[in-house]
Amino acid sequence: MRQQPDHYEILDRRLVGRLAGFVFCCAGLIAAALMAVDPPTDALGELGWLPGAAIILLAFAVGAGMVTNRRKLGTPALMTIAMTGPTMLAVLQWLAGAQSSYVELVILPVVWCAVVLPARRLLIVLLADTAVVFLPAAYSDWHAQMLSERIATLGIAWALGLLCLVWSGHIRNIRRQLDAQRAAADELARIDSLTGLGNRRALDEALVGHVARAHRSGRPISALVGDLDGFKAINDLYGHHTGDELLADVAAVLRDVVRAPDESFRWGGDEFVVLLGETDVAGARHVADRIEDAVGARCCTPDDMPVTITLGAAEHISGTMGTELLAEADAAMLAAKSGSRTV
Repeated sequence: MRQQPDHYEILDRRLVGRLAGFVFCCAGLIAAALMAVDPPTDALGELGWLPGAAIILLAFAVGAGMVTNRRKLGTPALMTIAMTGPTMLAVLQWLAGAQSSYVELVILPVVWCAVVLPARRLLIVLLADTAVVFLPAAYSDWHAQMLSERIATLGIAWALGLLCLVWSGHIRNIRRQLDAQRAAADELARIDSLTGLGNRRALDEALVGHVARAHRSGRPISALVGDLDGFKAINDLYGHHTGDELLADVAAVLRDVVRAPDESFRWGGDEFVVLLGETDVAGARHVADRIEDAVGARCCTPDDMPVTITLGAAEHISGTMGTELLAEADAAMLAAKSGSRTV
């Protein structure tokens, strides 16, 4: 079964947290203005403005905290924020009475919820908003004008929520496609187009990773550096197209012979590098022998003359750089080509 993409995978949680903080602050400002015009004194009488003011101050406190927060919000925190707004509005509406205007504030956080939450969780929030809108039906008499006003408010909230959900889903799909294209381009930038092996950039990055793991684990790593024997003469005699085909054939041998966890690269020209994790120099020399035998058996010129490759092996020395490992393996290869192999 195909795994569905994570709804939150490309969400900037710091940004949406700050936006939620601004929503709380804006709602607090509007509620404070409404309180000055029409204090919430229906449920608790003259003292009703005290808990109302406390809720407004709490909205400002939550909003300020979220605006200044620098940490990423987790998924449960996002849902908690989404449900906090309807809860505060429900209390304010109960304090102010059925005909208060506080219920109109339910529209404000809907856009944020629709952009941030997946469809199922947005539905939960919208149902909570619906309950808040019709809450006065539980403790007061309704008349036709009040019902029509609440239906209009609720209709606007649902319409905004669904429209923003569709829009944000479209934007997410575009961003996922762009991320996939960027990842593919980044991967291609690390692949040698002729052989399909890793290129110089991929080698440099892999070497850093191998050396770092060796420093942490204390396990040995080794490198093989090799080039084809007489490759320039082959190019001069048969042409560069034949030389390119030969390089591709050698790359195929490396993919077949080198074990899966290890990595092969085209260093440049007819030079190849193999990085061998958890392998000492003796093990690396054994792999080099297998590669040399396989290349000699499977690769040949157009007139069926066998092609050979010479490989030098070196083991990483703790505390040294990856470039020193390659330099040592390259020196071993040159020594082998001159007939003075010591390893």
